[in-house]
Amino acid sequence: MRPVQLLALLLPFFPTLPPALATGPPSPAQARVDTALQDDTQASNVSYQPVLDQHVFAVPSFQFASESLNRSAQDSTMCNKATNPNRVVLPTNVGPSHYTLKITPDLNEFTFGGDVEIDLTIREPTKTIQLNTKDLTIKSTSVDIRGETIQPVSTTHDDHHDTTTFTFDRELPKDSAVLRIRYDGILSDKMAGFYRSSYKDAEGNTKYMGVTQFEATDARRAFPCWDEPAIKATYSISLVIPSELVALSNMPVASMSQVDPAVLTVNFEKTPIMSTYLVAWAVGEFEYIETTTTKLEKPVTCRVYTLPGLKEQGRFALEITPKVLEYFSEIFGTAYPLPKLDHLAVPDFDAGAMENWGLVTYRTVALLFDEKTSDLRFKEQVAVTVAHEIAHQWFGNLVTMEWWDHLWLNEGFATWVGTLAVDHLFPEWDTWSTFVVDDMQRGIGLDSLRSSHPIEVPVNDPHEIHQIFDAISYSKGASVIRMLSNWLTVDVFLAGIRRYLKKHEYENATTDDLWDALSEESKIDVREFMNTWTRVIGIPILDVKEADGIVTVEQHRFLSTNDVKTEEDETIWWVPLGVHPKPLSITDANQTLKSRSLSFEVPEGAYLFNKNYGGVFRTNYPPTAITRIGKAILEGSDLVGLSDRAGLVADMASLSKSGHTATSNFLDLVQYYKNEETYVVWELLAGRVGEIASIFADDERINQGIKLFQRNLLDRMVHKLGWEFPEGEDYLTSRLRNVILRSAGRAGHDATVAEAKRRFALFIADPANDSILHPSIRQTVFEIVLSQGGEEEFRHVLKYFHAAPKQDQQVIALLALGFVKQPDLIAEVQALAISEHVRPQDIFYVLAGLSANHASRRLTWEWVKANWTTLANRYKSSMSMLGACVKYPLAQSSDVSLIKDVKEFFADKDTKDFQRALDQALEGLDVNSAWVQREQQGLSEWLTSNKY
Repeated sequence: MRPVQLLALLLPFFPTLPPALATGPPSPAQARVDTALQDDTQASNVSYQPVLDQHVFAVPSFQFASESLNRSAQDSTMCNKATNPNRVVLPTNVGPSHYTLKITPDLNEFTFGGDVEIDLTIREPTKTIQLNTKDLTIKSTSVDIRGETIQPVSTTHDDHHDTTTFTFDRELPKDSAVLRIRYDGILSDKMAGFYRSSYKDAEGNTKYMGVTQFEATDARRAFPCWDEPAIKATYSISLVIPSELVALSNMPVASMSQVDPAVLTVNFEKTPIMSTYLVAWAVGEFEYIETTTTKLEKPVTCRVYTLPGLKEQGRFALEITPKVLEYFSEIFGTAYPLPKLDHLAVPDFDAGAMENWGLVTYRTVALLFDEKTSDLRFKEQVAVTVAHEIAHQWFGNLVTMEWWDHLWLNEGFATWVGTLAVDHLFPEWDTWSTFVVDDMQRGIGLDSLRSSHPIEVPVNDPHEIHQIFDAISYSKGASVIRMLSNWLTVDVFLAGIRRYLKKHEYENATTDDLWDALSEESKIDVREFMNTWTRVIGIPILDVKEADGIVTVEQHRFLSTNDVKTEEDETIWWVPLGVHPKPLSITDANQTLKSRSLSFEVPEGAYLFNKNYGGVFRTNYPPTAITRIGKAILEGSDLVGLSDRAGLVADMASLSKSGHTATSNFLDLVQYYKNEETYVVWELLAGRVGEIASIFADDERINQGIKLFQRNLLDRMVHKLGWEFPEGEDYLTSRLRNVILRSAGRAGHDATVAEAKRRFALFIADPANDSILHPSIRQTVFEIVLSQGGEEEFRHVLKYFHAAPKQDQQVIALLALGFVKQPDLIAEVQALAISEHVRPQDIFYVLAGLSANHASRRLTWEWVKANWTTLANRYKSSMSMLGACVKYPLAQSSDVSLIKDVKEFFADKDTKDFQRALDQALEGLDVNSAWVQREQQGLSEWLTSNKY
């Protein structure tokens, strides 16, 4: 799953903070596995139509070749207390091997009925059977065992632990049995379990589809089950639906039957052995486009399903799907094991996407892209998201984490290898450099806080799970995998991955299992290298000093508060130094620092640590080294590559914020970049300089001085790039234009503001003319005119939002609306965020704009407090979203009084489900306020001396 990998869209708003939800992001490493991929076949436009004849139509079933499936599913390893006695898990006396499940949804009454038969293994005589349920009404229960049917004498439910216990009047013997349960459930709108999602048809009528979202522990909302990742089973699923609708599930349709012409029963083929969180089904008015793989021994049918009228927007996702499947099948050494792979766009969706085996579900903007009307950044997000979810079909689905402690195995690897695939398909996008700017900075940024957590974090209670779907599991996880793959070489690393997948296919595995496979392949003790990176909180900073011709580098823990205590600084990481040019005195080919410090001779000229920015650490150079590197950048030296230039900006900006160096030193460095022309570096440069203006916004002198600095920095590029998007222009130049214009507009660049106003007026007069306001700069122009204007501009953008036919167009309007300055309009935007006009999943887009706007951020925090009861009830099934409501309004504030205010507000509230988000918000406030207090005088003096 990519939790809001979409929040990469918010990087301009929060340049150093990780997204409050999880991706979701782009991802990782420096090598390409060359595979000749053919052009994909022409996709069919045929839509699925259910057969209406009143008898059964059999479809040939798909047989799994793997011998692993010949093992009984009951042999699947359970998560028991022997592994961790503190885990809240089900008893192991009984376990499932197969579920036969029939679901009958009612999309008018928002309910569903369920019948489940569970093939059990009773491992020891017992009077009780306990499993997971949540918000289900049990209507009848029985157990068939040794030819006898037995009903329980009592049924009890534990609301806190989401368990139902059936108690029998005598012991059930050790044997096989079948548990039959009939139950009812609610099709809620909470985007969890089996839920409803609304949409408007062509006539403007509200309609509904039904879809599932089970990760992490919401399968129990849809059917009684053993809802733990290691308790795997097989599934035979049937859906009873209105005959005019379409039913989808993990596997292809096996047969369909009708007794009543208005009702269709759709039976799906038996699944492979799998975890409950990967089970999926959907019901609705779906249409599709399809293609097939051409290079696999068994062709895989690939489809994109959408609501009516949207299928062509799935064309890009469809085109890349077979290519990614074929690429992964080759580098993983194992073919995709299912006969089909469907993608489904869902209007209401909490995360970015979900990797259900064979039926991947997506937030609409993560799957659909219109070449004519969509902002270009959505195209890369679609590619990255699709590749990430397809990677999970192996890493997560075929081999599954043993328990949630190992979530990063799923998400970190999928983030890394998903980016590997995107880089393979679109090398011109320079995806690895984007990874340095996006994923690495999110992961390192969060891990620079005390309130972070190790990559491998103990999870005892299922209520804790959602709090680790964050930038540590995804972005830091992907970053350390990238570092390890470079350390071992990508070829060796992928050979180890093939060994790991083959050994554990259709089973569960732990982090140590991965290290064992990589160690066997590389003949190196990978665990010794990696344990500090995955099991210890934090990252190192390398302090570099020069004296008497000697460079000394010393590692310590890096904290954004720059107040590491002795007991927090005991870890010695194995750090791949990446010194370039390589000193003669360092004989280790991998240049691995395994001690507190190391010394070598000062190289002639400029030198770098962390060449290509592959290591997960910050580097604090001495001023003399920065000067030499800066001159190399100014001269265009090959020594300092694209990732190096971006990484240096990221490090110096973070070190100035933490107080390891002065902010004026960072601004001195920036001036060496006056000839820079690449999108990746400018994204960081503009974001980090803009962050200074934002955090210091209460100091008018500094705020205006930094904006003048920005205008001077950007002026050349504004004139060079202009406002037009020439036919055939390369992707990165188009992305760069928006970065430059957005930053110039926020800095008050006169020519940019004037042109934005002119184009906005023309666009309002003729909204259909995209050439006036290209989709890729539309949000930027909206921001500029809203921040400079008033009621009239606000009404026009609000009208655009309400009239926009596509969700990505709505998103750019929501992001921009928060830039209004007038208190009454700010209040209207806040009210919009929880109105019926904004889907609950999209609140963070509104909060992002409001929180980036100095005029509205404090007002937005007050609004969150005033509406806390509403927000808490709205997101009680999505605590990560509730955490976002806490983090966003505080993310760019430097008002130290807020720390006391936040603590007092939450003092009498239950915060356990979003405690990490709250702790991170408080620590962020501490970092920002300390930065302002420490730097106000020095920064003001630097601006004055440099005539800003």
